[in-house]
Amino acid sequence: MTQTQSDIADTARRWIVRMASGEMTEEELAQFREWRAASPDHNTVFEQERRLWRALRISPAQDQALQASWTRMGRKKTLKAGLFSLTAIAASAAIFLYAPVFRTWLQADQWTGTTIQTVALADGSEAIIDSDTAIAIHYSAHHRDITLLRGNALFKVRHDADRPFRVTDQDGRIEDVGTVFEVRDAPDRVTVSVGQGLVDVYTPSTHSVAVRLSEGERLAYAHGTTFPVERDISPDDIAAWSRGDLTLDNATLAEAVRAISRYRHGAVYVWGDAPTASRISGVFRIDQPDEALSTIAATSGMKIVHLPGHIVVLRRA
Repeated sequence: MTQTQSDIADTARRWIVRMASGEMTEEELAQFREWRAASPDHNTVFEQERRLWRALRISPAQDQALQASWTRMGRKKTLKAGLFSLTAIAASAAIFLYAPVFRTWLQADQWTGTTIQTVALADGSEAIIDSDTAIAIHYSAHHRDITLLRGNALFKVRHDADRPFRVTDQDGRIEDVGTVFEVRDAPDRVTVSVGQGLVDVYTPSTHSVAVRLSEGERLAYAHGTTFPVERDISPDDIAAWSRGDLTLDNATLAEAVRAISRYRHGAVYVWGDAPTASRISGVFRIDQPDEALSTIAATSGMKIVHLPGHIVVLRRA
């Protein structure tokens, strides 16, 4: 039976609300991608609905009222009573606006789960995006803009002097001068490393004055601070994840677990106080995250406990 535009819009909203719930599984994500790719109408309507969500604005007073209403009615009851009524969408939007992770997924044009993906861009450039990574793509007649919303990405850019290629991350901007470069987005800093060619980096503290980086150079910035340029960076240290390697250098247990977790299905937790004296260095395969966890646990004097749902807990032996 042929779907009407209203049916397609209802389905698109269901996917949006499901993503905003924070409970979307890898299987559901695959199903969503299949639905979106199944018809140009599906993709067009989804983009229209997503633009509506992006445009929503809720005042603090409205947010308090919506949250109170959401709590009283109960989430399941709200969904059953009329998931796509204006009230339900507004209540869902309150969650959307105040949950950065969900907002990221809704803004993204490309995002990954626990896998690494290569995205062929419209100009012939490539974006290799790490697991747990999201990017938004904004191409026009005069500019090629990418926003790194989350995670790590390696860009292989086809140079075009008439259409600058720019990557925005945490209020900074990286502009290509014909190159291969990596951008890593972490909560405490953004790191830019150049594998080939040149890039200009405009950090929040340098504003309109660019820091030019050449091959083998690295620059980090965070919260208004620009760190000194590092030089003579080994090619092996730039986007090692894109070659299937996870490199840890003097990492704490918490840092190591966080790095490995992004490549496996199921959460990883550290039970109790993590040993701070143990430092972990080495190169691990990202397609063998459980082996990496076993090595890290043994190195840190921890024991691994496996729970349902692919959950792993590290606790003191």
